[in-house]
Amino acid sequence: MVNNILELNLENHEGRVWFSTDIHGHFDLLHEQLQLQDFDITKDLLVVGGDNCDRGPCSDWILDYINEPWYISVRGNHEQMVVDYIESLAMGEEYRENEAARMLYHNGGEWFFDQPWSKQVAIYESFKSLPIGIELKFENGVVGVVHAQCPWSDWGQFKEMPWEDAESTAIWARSKYDFPERFDYSVQGVNYLLSGHTPTKSGDIEWVGNQAYVDTGCFFSGKLAFMQVSFNGKCLLSEEGL
Repeated sequence: MVNNILELNLENHEGRVWFSTDIHGHFDLLHEQLQLQDFDITKDLLVVGGDNCDRGPCSDWILDYINEPWYISVRGNHEQMVVDYIESLAMGEEYRENEAARMLYHNGGEWFFDQPWSKQVAIYESFKSLPIGIELKFENGVVGVVHAQCPWSDWGQFKEMPWEDAESTAIWARSKYDFPERFDYSVQGVNYLLSGHTPTKSGDIEWVGNQAYVDTGCFFSGKLAFMQVSFNGKCLLSEEGL
């Protein structure tokens, strides 16, 4: 881990790497995809772009997935809201006056308040351990993963930034998708960047430069994107997909 970026060398990985994002508690849809693709938990990996829960019907299944060795996620803004809420309690903020509680509740996190305290703490600890970005190194390239967008469109600079400087862009920003004309199209330092956070207008995976926006809005569309990234250590993404 370098400045909250998890680096994974998969050059010799035997199996497939898949990517999905913004599951939002639709682990039922995820389970369908795992079965459809004959996902093998003994050798395949699933990398998730954050927002694992909230809004969907199965959010309380989160601990059945997020701590599995084949399931690797970055922290999204919905995980961050849980972290902010629990840490606000630790700072002595009353629930009735707690802005973090309101933020979580009104963004699909009402299920969290129904969980016993011990499970809330376990979920918080799992979310707190999540990196802000993931770097996947394959024999033919490097793929970055972040929830929203890469600060300054430069992966190397992102890796050097402390959490507090990177969080607002990496976890929350939508500007590059909403206003692509204001930004350099490609993210420097990686061959491809995979992200979620902003449901695409088309309802399908969209590319802006070398950044893929993979959030297909499953909590309202019923469609969860599930894309293969690699096989046996070789990245399968190509310029043809841009």
